[in-house]
Amino acid sequence: MVTKLSSSFMSDFKLHKNITFNISIMKILRKHRDDGDEGRRRFLQKPLIVFNVSMIEALLYDFHKRIKWNTREGVAGLPMVVIDYIRRKQIDKLETLIASSKKHDLFGTAGSTFYDDLDQLRRIRNRMHIQNEKNDFEADDHKAFSEDRLILSERALEWVILTLEDKYSRPENTYTAAFELPWDTYFP
Repeated sequence: MVTKLSSSFMSDFKLHKNITFNISIMKILRKHRDDGDEGRRRFLQKPLIVFNVSMIEALLYDFHKRIKWNTREGVAGLPMVVIDYIRRKQIDKLETLIASSKKHDLFGTAGSTFYDDLDQLRRIRNRMHIQNEKNDFEADDHKAFSEDRLILSERALEWVILTLEDKYSRPENTYTAAFELPWDTYFP
């Protein structure tokens, strides 16, 4: 049960390698979760959500960095007004990456809850700090890092990869290996 997704949209090869490394860790955690009892399944939801959202952040960061710095290659499919906006701004944290993506509807999901879901995932990822000083979500970690939020994080990660590949792949990029996510595809 693996979903293999092309990654020709990536521009930072070291970041691609790091994402692939983190997917390898996630595969091991996912296997332990899938083979475990209900308690183990619940315990491993938090690190899996954190991994998924961290990879979403890395993908959005790479894409914005590509827009900003790859001036010769450019980014096909993006209006110049969007490219100019991103090049003028400091967009390097998950909150600003999501806001920029939403402002320009980079994922073609206007009218859906996709960007709100990304923001919810950002907030739950930040909840990895156990003290929960912002009182985000349920007070108990085992409730906040739920099965539903794990599925949401998996779906969002897969959608981000699929969309970046479909809409913004790099011309003739054969240097980056496909990402192999440890679940059956949510988007057949």
